[in-house]
Amino acid sequence: MNKADMRMFTEAWLWLALARTMLLFLPFRKLAPILGEKIPPPADQEDKHHEQDDKLLRIGTAILRAGNKSPWRTECFEQALAGKFMLKTRCMPSTVFFGVSKNRRKGNFNAHAWLRCGNCIVTGDKHLEQFTVIACFKS
Repeated sequence: MNKADMRMFTEAWLWLALARTMLLFLPFRKLAPILGEKIPPPADQEDKHHEQDDKLLRIGTAILRAGNKSPWRTECFEQALAGKFMLKTRCMPSTVFFGVSKNRRKGNFNAHAWLRCGNCIVTGDKHLEQFTVIACFKS
């Protein structure tokens, strides 16, 4: 890893720590304003095409790497929240999406969160087609 990647890794690791702490101690009603303005889910259930942007790809990669080296939980919501903070410090608007899908084998629901900046998925880009968007927060 070069110095720039190491700095971004460290930043992501610290934001993930803050995100996990917030998720442990704050109810969602206190977190929602941090996520941004609640907007209606897109009519087309979104994300048919994903653009790639080098800066956004580097942020997403740093979050994944930092999450893999963290001793605490760094699942989709923590990653989306950390990414939101990283983009906000760079004055880049983003949208956090929350979706659900039915697990046919177990008969229960799976939840997922992901972060998008423009048309680029920054975090949580796996199997989005399985999820129905139930809430979006844009800043």
